[in-house]
Amino acid sequence: MVYCGFVTCLTSVSIGYVIGSPNILESAIRGVGSDCGPQAPFTIQQGFPNCFQFSDLLWGFAIGSFCLGALAGSLVAAGLQNKYGRVKALFLSSVVYILGSIVIGLTFHQAQFILGRIILGFACGLGGVVAPTYLGEIATIQGRGILGTFHQLFLVVGILLSNLIGLAWSTPPGWRFVLALNGVPALIQCLILSQLVESPRYLVSQKRIKEAERSLQILRGPEKLVSVQEELADMVLLLTGRRVPVDDDKDCIDSLSSFPSDGVPPPVQRGNSAATLQNDPSPVPLPTSHPDKKQASISQEPYGFITLFRSECRGLALVGVSIHFLQQATGINGLVYYSTSFLSDIFGSGNSKYITIGVTVCNLLSTICGVFLINRVGRKTLLMASFGGIAASATLLIIGAYTDVGGLVAAAVFMYIISFAVGLGPIPWLLLSELLPTYALSSASSAATGVNWSLNFVIGLLFPSLTKAMGNTTFILFGTVSIISVAFVWYFVPETRGRSIEQVMAEKGVPRRSPSSS
Repeated sequence: MVYCGFVTCLTSVSIGYVIGSPNILESAIRGVGSDCGPQAPFTIQQGFPNCFQFSDLLWGFAIGSFCLGALAGSLVAAGLQNKYGRVKALFLSSVVYILGSIVIGLTFHQAQFILGRIILGFACGLGGVVAPTYLGEIATIQGRGILGTFHQLFLVVGILLSNLIGLAWSTPPGWRFVLALNGVPALIQCLILSQLVESPRYLVSQKRIKEAERSLQILRGPEKLVSVQEELADMVLLLTGRRVPVDDDKDCIDSLSSFPSDGVPPPVQRGNSAATLQNDPSPVPLPTSHPDKKQASISQEPYGFITLFRSECRGLALVGVSIHFLQQATGINGLVYYSTSFLSDIFGSGNSKYITIGVTVCNLLSTICGVFLINRVGRKTLLMASFGGIAASATLLIIGAYTDVGGLVAAAVFMYIISFAVGLGPIPWLLLSELLPTYALSSASSAATGVNWSLNFVIGLLFPSLTKAMGNTTFILFGTVSIISVAFVWYFVPETRGRSIEQVMAEKGVPRRSPSSS
């Protein structure tokens, strides 16, 4: 399970690399400052321009444009991973990463640079849906917290790698190699993805029960030491709305290998007795408005976007989507994208690069702390602490800027990153897989990730212009959003630590699946 998690999170490394790579390279790419070298700016060397002319608004669009691609990738991710499976969808995202890295590494015009960012963004959107979904579906309840934080942890590793490599190669034409290296993790992932097992929950949703059992057994350990039949039966329960008893023999599992078209499994023969689903002590009652058995059967198709937000799961889905929106509304990616140029106004361009590296290292260490805290403190508490810390950080940053105390500004930036990383960074990617069953998860993840990337684009586009026009008072907006978010989490977000999806759904009064759903 852990090995599959590591391989999956090579996608997360690539996402982080795409996010962080332009930060330190900005002056070299735009042809400003000492990083451009003696032959820059705007000269042709070996057939390629050394630098490009970008206005603040065009540069903001170029940086944020990958979010447009990510929005498209996240919207198609649900259909792709439901049709072809999680592993094949990850393979597709890796191929697109490699293509985008080639395009942006060989860029000869601003338009090609933006195109390369959009292609890379598509891969980010696709992988940003599939990777957390897969991690959530292969994890045990006990390991779900730590494994679920892998996505954000490796994303931060990708940001740090891009910053360190960018620091070494932040002159023309070195920035091209830095951007092209983004394809390396994707290439490695392509070569070893065949070793991953498919998600057992996905296989159950496809009625491939025997394959799901084999996959689950590989993830949980040797058959002599670990029995997976009870866990598999719980997965089937979420799909069909019926409890199927299992024991040491395989009659139950074999009987589930082919569901009839009405979605109700056949009677299960075990030993000398017959256990029928109709005699199960805890069936989901069929509504009286659907007396016909075929009409009242439970669909096995995953929810589409429209069906999801009309279904019994809409409340939990909206909670997950809202947390993704609020994550970006804190303005965190304004600091991630532009911390070098933002801090250079206070500390100078030379020092700001090293402070950016320090901020990224702090982000990584804080994310690691979050990995250890998430199963001890709980998701809800960490989210509220994150939002509260960001609100306090924004306040200190504004005070430091107005009093011209550079040390206070730097401390506030570090505090901003720490507050985000310990909870708000990893939890939104984990939360949906803990709130929703498999048949609702793909569409909800696509919707939430689409909202995330859309607001990410707006922040990336407008942050340079906002800070130029408003200065550090821009952070008043982000601090206000964070205060409101504390109240939202307190009232609407359920605690999911150590609880099954069934328990969370029961707390919120959500039935397993409406028999009339389609």
